[in-house]
Amino acid sequence: MSGVTVYDMNDDVIEYESNEDDMGDAIVNEDEDVFDPICAFCDNGGEIVCCEGRCRRSFHPTAEAGADSLCVSVGFLPGEVDELPNFFCKNCEYEQHQCFVCGELGSSDKFSGAEVFPCVMETCGYFYHPRCAAELLHPGNEVAVEELMGMISAGGSFTCPIHECSVCKQGENKNDPQMQFAVCRRCPKSYHRKCLPREIAFEDTEDEGIITRAFEGLLPSNRILIYCLNHEIDEELGTPIRDHIKFPDVIE
Repeated sequence: MSGVTVYDMNDDVIEYESNEDDMGDAIVNEDEDVFDPICAFCDNGGEIVCCEGRCRRSFHPTAEAGADSLCVSVGFLPGEVDELPNFFCKNCEYEQHQCFVCGELGSSDKFSGAEVFPCVMETCGYFYHPRCAAELLHPGNEVAVEELMGMISAGGSFTCPIHECSVCKQGENKNDPQMQFAVCRRCPKSYHRKCLPREIAFEDTEDEGIITRAFEGLLPSNRILIYCLNHEIDEELGTPIRDHIKFPDVIE
């Protein structure tokens, strides 16, 4: 196997070989958390394969690998994983990425009229329509929205809303436990630990009708994985309904 990052059940890297590729422009720094350590479909760990394109996401490669979390996986057979070349998900392979606000697919090919654009943070991996990003960053200020839209459409860099707290609007301080982020897996919303709403809880509170929406030990840098209050939790899955990922329709 060459150029594929695969994690085992203990989240240890089984094999990784970095190859710079035009599809991904991937820059790998082993001292940073480059790849998402949990599956983009089901938000659980275990054996995952990491996309080496710009999305930085990871997936359970086989049905067996994702069985414990009822994950659909990307559909490889066990023997196929060992023979994979560099793994690129269909979004990165065909340069069709989803906007993290509206969920719609758009071209991310900067050489043929991009419609969605990536956050400038190297390990972020989220893409946005210019208006979707601008309206979140400058709510209610149409002049600022139009200005930022033009800048993004022209290829200018921007930092997406997930990199500031939704309450206090400050950034993250990874050295201060109370200033570390709790990050929603379904939309660009983050909170500091100290700003996290009590309704986004780590365990059920039946008498108050609160269900578990926050999980520790899954994300790097001691971040908390959350599903914010905008997303209904499916009782069987323990996550929101998993209809959040769209791959482009392609004929293989």
